[in-house]
Amino acid sequence: MFAHIFNTGGFGPVTIIGIACVFFGVFFAMRKGLGFLPGDGGTDITGGAISKGKPTGAGIIFIIAMDIAVLLFSKIHPELFIYLILVSAEMITGFLDDKATAEWGRKKKGLFDLAVCIAFAVTYLCFNPNTFRVAVSGYVVEFPVFIYALFIIALGWASINVTNCADGVDGLTGTLSLITLTSMLAIMKGFDIDPAFRNAIVFLLVGLLVYLFFNAHPSKLMMGDAGSRSVGLFIAIAAVKMNHPFLYLLLAVVLIIDGGLGLIKIVLIKATKNKSFMQGLRTPVHDHCRKVLNWSDTQVVIRFAAFQAVICFGVVHYLL
Repeated sequence: MFAHIFNTGGFGPVTIIGIACVFFGVFFAMRKGLGFLPGDGGTDITGGAISKGKPTGAGIIFIIAMDIAVLLFSKIHPELFIYLILVSAEMITGFLDDKATAEWGRKKKGLFDLAVCIAFAVTYLCFNPNTFRVAVSGYVVEFPVFIYALFIIALGWASINVTNCADGVDGLTGTLSLITLTSMLAIMKGFDIDPAFRNAIVFLLVGLLVYLFFNAHPSKLMMGDAGSRSVGLFIAIAAVKMNHPFLYLLLAVVLIIDGGLGLIKIVLIKATKNKSFMQGLRTPVHDHCRKVLNWSDTQVVIRFAAFQAVICFGVVHYLL
């Protein structure tokens, strides 16, 4: 809306105004949110007794802030508008789960994630070709539409769930998501990407930075499923939009290892009925580092972030 007035849709004065609005809006909303956000139930994933009672679901604040900023300060394309709806849908259902007295089951959440990811795949392929670059090689591949749709669905579902599973240490998911999305934003600068979509990434990054101000150890609040699931979907959308979907494996490798190994462990145990599979590894991996290797929460965040940053810097430097 305001982008038309100022005749700009990129990183200009309008975007800077949007950044300021997101920063102050999220900051003051989170200060107030300490009173209205639901209390965490203290599950194993979120740190058990340590997190019990802390305000959670803070993702609803920075996702809404991103949505409003994009609508007000960018020339929004219908494709991006649909993505915002899908990310917001993950945020809303995640928030409902955060505030529910009984946690939603995996099946219920999994089916909803599947529906959202199908909508994501259909939307992308309606507005974009079924081609993509292969990782760092730059080789362009064309897949049949149906096969590429299945790939996008799988990527979206995996990203939602590994990001959600990694959310168990103060500052960890927010920091890793920041590194991943910043790297994707840098790579997008080299391609013809919708400026409004890049603005959306910037607004989300600002919201995450403010969130980390409150979530740094010892945290005052947590993003909850409202944040982790919606951010996970947004990362998948960004990976596909930059036309380098396989780079997700590198740019989000720590999220994948931390949250993904737990998912693999659960699936294989159920499939093989072998409960001793990966018995020596606690999952998510951050729990193994804390409870077996005796790392502090701060050590987990810094070491995981350093490993992810080195890989991301290498990929970005190679591509640019």
